[in-house]
Amino acid sequence: MDDRTSRGARWLPRALFVSGTAVAAVTVLYLLLLGWMTTVEWTRGRDLLLLLTPAFGVLAYVLLARGRGGSRGAPVRWLAAAVALAALWPAWQGYQWMRGPQAYAWTWWQAEKPESAQPIGAWQRPAQGLVRVRTDALFLYNGEGRSAGGRKAPEGTAFCALSRTIAHDIGLLAAARPSGGCGTRVSAVDLEQGKELWAKDFPAAPPADGTSPPVAVVDTTAVVVTEGALLGVDLRGGGESWRTPVPAGCRARALDGAADRVLYVEDCPGPVSARLVSLDARTGAPAWQTPLRVGPSAELRMLSARPVALRAGDTVRLFDDAGRERGAVPVVGPKEDLLPEPGPIVSGDLLVLPVKAKAPGVSAYSLLDGRRVWHAGLDGATVLGLAQGRAPGGVDVVTSTAARTHLWHLDGTTGRADAEPTILRDVPLGRRFEIYPTGVEGYTFVNLDPSGELPSYVALKRVRDW
Repeated sequence: MDDRTSRGARWLPRALFVSGTAVAAVTVLYLLLLGWMTTVEWTRGRDLLLLLTPAFGVLAYVLLARGRGGSRGAPVRWLAAAVALAALWPAWQGYQWMRGPQAYAWTWWQAEKPESAQPIGAWQRPAQGLVRVRTDALFLYNGEGRSAGGRKAPEGTAFCALSRTIAHDIGLLAAARPSGGCGTRVSAVDLEQGKELWAKDFPAAPPADGTSPPVAVVDTTAVVVTEGALLGVDLRGGGESWRTPVPAGCRARALDGAADRVLYVEDCPGPVSARLVSLDARTGAPAWQTPLRVGPSAELRMLSARPVALRAGDTVRLFDDAGRERGAVPVVGPKEDLLPEPGPIVSGDLLVLPVKAKAPGVSAYSLLDGRRVWHAGLDGATVLGLAQGRAPGGVDVVTSTAARTHLWHLDGTTGRADAEPTILRDVPLGRRFEIYPTGVEGYTFVNLDPSGELPSYVALKRVRDW
C-alpha cells in the first residue's frame, strides 16, 4: 500500500466521524425543538421537522457507524466537537426558515384607569409616538412607548369624537356636555407639546349619526359641524375663517376632507334627499355639489376623501375631483358583500376592505371605475384589522382563527402575499384596534376595546429565539 492510499484509509473514518457528530448534534437540536413545539399553539414548520429529524438521525447513525475507527485521538474529538457546534448555526437558521416569521409583544402599556372610560380612537404622531383618546382623557406616548403626558376632558364634559387625521401635529377633539350633543365643545391640541391651543363652546350640536365625527382637519383649517352651519376655523389660532349655512331641516353628515377641499353630505328631506358638497378649505367657497338619491335613514359615510368614495345606503359611490360620478360598488354584490368593520384603507387608487363571500378575506376595488381588481382569501380567516403597509403601496392585514392570529403583508397592486404571514404570539388584541408600522421591523397596536381589560397599546418585535 502506497502512502497516498494509507493516508486516505486513515482520514476517511475520521471525516465520517466528524460529519456524523455534526449531523447527530443537528438531530438532537431538532428533537428538542419538536418537543418544545408540542407546548405551543402554532405548528408551522413542525411537519418538515418531523420529516427531517429521523432522516438526520439515520444519516448520523450511518456516518458514526462507518467512522467508528476514526474517533481515536483527542485532536479528532476536539475537531468533531467544534464542527458539531458550528453546524448548529445553519441548522437553527433552517429551523427559523421552516417556522416562518413570528412576532411577540415586547412591550406594552397597561390599561389606563379607570377602566369604565370608553376608548374613542387614536392618532400616530409625526415626530414618533402615539395618542390614545378616551371619553375622559387624552394620553400621549413617546417613540419609546413611555407616557408623555396628556389632558383630561374639561369638567362636566366627555370626549366623544376626534378628527380622522391630524395636520401640523395638531388634532381636533369634540366633547359633549350633558345638556348638548357631541360637538358642543371643540378643542385643538398641540400633540408635540400636549397643550390645548384653543377651545370653543357651541350652544347646540346637531344629532350625531354615529358614522362620522363632527370635526375634521383639512390642511390649516379646522372644520366643525354646528347646528345650522359648517364652520371653518384657523387650526392653530382658533379664529373663525368662514361660515357656510346648512338649510333649515337639513343636517351636515359624513364630514371629511383632503388637500384643500372639505367634503360633506347635506342630508335634507325631499325627493332628492341629499347632496355631496365640496368647499374650498381656506375660504369656504362652494366648489361643486352632486345630488344623491338615498333613503331618509340611509347610512352615509366617507370612505376616502381623495379620491372620493362615499358609502350612500347600499352602494359605495365614486367621484372625481369635480364631483362627477365615475363608478359604484354594491355593498351586497353577486360575488361578495362589503363589511363595514374593520374600516377600509386606500392604497394608491384602490379601496381595500374586508368582504364576506365563499372565500372571505379582503378585496380591492378601483377608485377610478369601481371594478374589483383583486381578492385575497387569507386562508378564510376572520379579518380584524387593515393598515397601509411599511412597504410602499403595501397592505397589512390582521386575521384571526380559533388557533392563532396572523399579520399578512400583501402587495397593494396584486393582493398577493409577499411572504408567509407573521404569527403573532401571545399578543393581547381586542376586536377593535389601530395598526401603526413603527421602527425598523416592529408594529404597534392601539387597543380600542371598551372592556378596559387589555393593554392600551402593544408594540411588536420579531421573534429571534425559540
